[in-house]
Amino acid sequence: MGSTVVALSTILATGVMLWWRRLDGVSPAASTSESGPLAHVPAELRTAVMVMTDSRQLAYMWVALGLGGPDGGWPNVLTMTRVPSGAVAEVQMLGGQKVSDWTNDDTRDQLAQYLGVPKVLVTQIDPGFLTLDLRCWDTLADPAVVHPDAFTATGVDLSAVPVGVREDGRTWLVRLLGVHILLAGATGSGKGSVLWSLVAGIAPAIKAGYVDVWVADPKGGMEFSRGEDLWTRFEWTAAGILGMLAEAVAQMQERTAQLKAARVRKFTPSPDMPLVWIVIDEGAALSSFASRDEQEQFRQYTGLLQSQGRAVGYSVTAAVQDPSKETMPNRQLFNVRVGLRLEEVTQIKMVHGDSAKDRGARCDEIPADTPGVGYVAEDGKDGFVRVRAYMVTDDDIDALVAAYGPEKPDYSPQADYTDFDPDYIPGEDDDLGQAA
Repeated sequence: MGSTVVALSTILATGVMLWWRRLDGVSPAASTSESGPLAHVPAELRTAVMVMTDSRQLAYMWVALGLGGPDGGWPNVLTMTRVPSGAVAEVQMLGGQKVSDWTNDDTRDQLAQYLGVPKVLVTQIDPGFLTLDLRCWDTLADPAVVHPDAFTATGVDLSAVPVGVREDGRTWLVRLLGVHILLAGATGSGKGSVLWSLVAGIAPAIKAGYVDVWVADPKGGMEFSRGEDLWTRFEWTAAGILGMLAEAVAQMQERTAQLKAARVRKFTPSPDMPLVWIVIDEGAALSSFASRDEQEQFRQYTGLLQSQGRAVGYSVTAAVQDPSKETMPNRQLFNVRVGLRLEEVTQIKMVHGDSAKDRGARCDEIPADTPGVGYVAEDGKDGFVRVRAYMVTDDDIDALVAAYGPEKPDYSPQADYTDFDPDYIPGEDDDLGQAA
């Protein structure tokens, strides 16, 4: 996580009482001098550090915010740690308090104002314990360029595909093999960035034959036609997409029978039996806006692929604007979920489950000018990770196709022109052209 900002014992050892706020005014300037105990703390965090490391100042704050008092006791600040975005404090709640006492918007705003930071996020980490995430800087504010190895990599780990950056500065890695992925976000939220970043991350495996990509692009093929040479199947009409999904189900069931007969317990991709990655961009075109029969076929085919495909190398990734069950049936079968910018708080629950916003997934607060930023959750892992997908430009896509598209045979004739005579006139300069 980083190094601890400053401990209360360190402050007391200096003989300096850091009082940011007294009942009768502001603390002396000496408490924030460049040579004082907070000299190593960034100016944006000094107010917060002075409060959080002084028990008397904490007592004032808990009373002011209604989170503690002399009669009921005080919340206990256990640690305070520097992170790239600011600082994180671990706090033990008072007995009898609810998580919502801390996570509601009013309390978070009061904490931010009292501690002098732009934003405070509150997340439960264990029963009775919370983290206060003091946000001074947005580490995901700037676009992330596509992974530097995207066009030179020779090997791909399908369990850890580089897709972007995490808030803590580490690479955002996504498991593609053995999972189904749901991307949900409003128009312009960056769903395409995530999908193209995944393509960039696995492109060498596509060329080597370890991954076949089947793309359903109901928006007329506009989003994915530029990379068409990378796809094994590419459909953009309702009939074509449903036919492709039906074929995927049939092949999946045939592969299942083959692996069962061979007593294979764990699927491993190979050129003879590749991972089949099925990408569905904006499933609402078939789940909500198609005919009743088409909707039922879509629900059935995707349900079979999701419930039976993971173990035999069939993975589904679906991108939707509206994450409701009407738009994306079988939503519960996606075991990796990415919530990008969403318009409504209720949609966060659809993607990440009950109380997701209180647990840290604030998809409705993502700025519109940061496409590709989102909150990721994965079955079997606690909490959410805030991430930003790489920005993949049209030039990047063209480079991917050029580097990893299949080699096309040259069918042009290879004639021999070594004896070519530019002055030769057929019918005149040969025997047939001579006069009788």
